[in-house]
Amino acid sequence: MKKSLTKSAKTVEEAVKLALDEIGKNRSEVTIEVLEEGSGGFLGLIGGKDAVVRISYDEDMDKVLEDLKNEIEVDSLKAVEKDYDIKKRSEEIKREEGIPTEEPIEEKAKDIGEAIKEKFEEVEDFVEEKTEDLFENDLDQENEEEVEKRDYALSKKRSNIDNYYKAKELLEEILTAMHFENVSVIGNLDGSIIKLDAKVDESDTGIAIGKNGASLDAIEFIIRKAIDSRSNNLRVNVDINNYKRRRDEKIVRLARDTAQKVAQSGKSWNLRYMNSYERRLAHEEIAKHRNVTSHSEGREPQRYVVVDYVGE
Repeated sequence: MKKSLTKSAKTVEEAVKLALDEIGKNRSEVTIEVLEEGSGGFLGLIGGKDAVVRISYDEDMDKVLEDLKNEIEVDSLKAVEKDYDIKKRSEEIKREEGIPTEEPIEEKAKDIGEAIKEKFEEVEDFVEEKTEDLFENDLDQENEEEVEKRDYALSKKRSNIDNYYKAKELLEEILTAMHFENVSVIGNLDGSIIKLDAKVDESDTGIAIGKNGASLDAIEFIIRKAIDSRSNNLRVNVDINNYKRRRDEKIVRLARDTAQKVAQSGKSWNLRYMNSYERRLAHEEIAKHRNVTSHSEGREPQRYVVVDYVGE
């Protein structure tokens, strides 16, 4: 009969060990499915997350029936012994009170062996009847696993929404802690992308963004770590006072002008140093133009886009 067990711990290995210890099996006897990778969180303080695994295994039917039989036998013996103790005490009370008994207690004791034998026969019949039910329940177990997978997918979707609100609240808290006034944050969850647009006083824009966007990039990094974006397959895009929108427009305009220049002159041209996000924007714009192509050269942080002429 197919069974499964879900366990969580700080790491995948710890969760697997807990599950194997509980069912008394080794790795070769089970199927291991990692539902969640564990994460220590940012600096070990924010966004920590336990690993979750599901262990599936085939349970020995003979062992299941044997355990069931033993459990019923024990319960039956306890019931017989309890009944015997009650009757024995009743006989003793009758003798103490001088009340005639229906049958000597010694005769009652002789019947215990027969009663136990009858109970064992009932157990055998019960096990035989339940065997078919156990096999039918195996199919029900498979259906339950499908339901569990569907519920996990829904839970994952709800988790993305929760992470969006967590990221939004954290951005508000960070900007407020930086003593910016009139802070407001709006945004949305676009598929697997959390988009957040923050507003602060225009006079604070330079401080909030930092040189070449360094402060903004740091804030975005903290939020990604706080929600464990990589483990949750989420992307985070934070903008403050439309800085990124204006920057993106400049990059697209630069890439467009350069592509036109290369197409007319037939000579290659290098763009300025850019991060991976900016280079992707440039490549996308250049791909829209005829007779030119692009590729990246250099090493971070001095990596740049090269626009080449390819002709007709």
